Amino acid sequence: MSTHSLPNPDLCTPIVVGRVDQCSPERPEPHRHQRYQFMCATTGVVHLWTSQGEWVLPPSRAVLIKSQTDHSSWVTKPAEIRTLYIDEKVAPDLGEYNCALVNVSPLMRELITVCADLPWNYEADSKAARMAQVLIDQIQEAAQAPVAVPLPQDPRAARIVETLRLDPGNKEPLSELAKQVGASTRTIERLFLKETRMTFGAWRHRHRLVTAVSRLAYGEQVNSVALEVGYESTSSFIAAFRATFGTTPARYFKA
Repeated sequence: MSTHSLPNPDLCTPIVVGRVDQCSPERPEPHRHQRYQFMCATTGVVHLWTSQGEWVLPPSRAVLIKSQTDHSSWVTKPAEIRTLYIDEKVAPDLGEYNCALVNVSPLMRELITVCADLPWNYEADSKAARMAQVLIDQIQEAAQAPVAVPLPQDPRAARIVETLRLDPGNKEPLSELAKQVGASTRTIERLFLKETRMTFGAWRHRHRLVTAVSRLAYGEQVNSVALEVGYESTSSFIAAFRATFGTTPARYFKA
């Protein structure tokens, strides 16, 4: 449910228009916008899919999605989501990526709150427009390449992905997983490298860590999450987390 009327963000004139939604668990069909989309959870956790992969966004992170990008976002528990739609003429350049993660600083959080509640028909030379431009500048400075889980398309590799999604702590060797889907180890390695640009081992490592982000965001303890996603100890998990995300699990969730 939106806090104010927003007929169609793609048809609006201002450089940024926004909305606030109270979201219930569901997974909508993929869709796209003519504008860039900037999404941040006030409460709860956002799960996001694009053709380049899947990842999880706690309240300390936002995502900027390029215009004309097929995507789907959902929550597994009730959440409040602020979504801004940015005119592509003023949006940051994302290069080869169809989206970018953004660290949400206290200043950016306030700007998101203000811009999400702006009327959708404000004037170009108004205070609201200047506020929106400040937010765009902040996004430009904070945007970074996504730490996503790219998804293979081949049915055999996709079945292995589903097995590990249901059991991220699975420790079966690739040879056994490949046998279960009727393929050789070499074939699965080739498919992952071709379709995700990652070796299977690197993909599995990334998947475990992104799964861990989701569970930590919902308040689970680091030591239990580390074991659930397949690490032998909390210290080895924290080291792997820091190597991938550039910070510890505790600091990752602080804006």
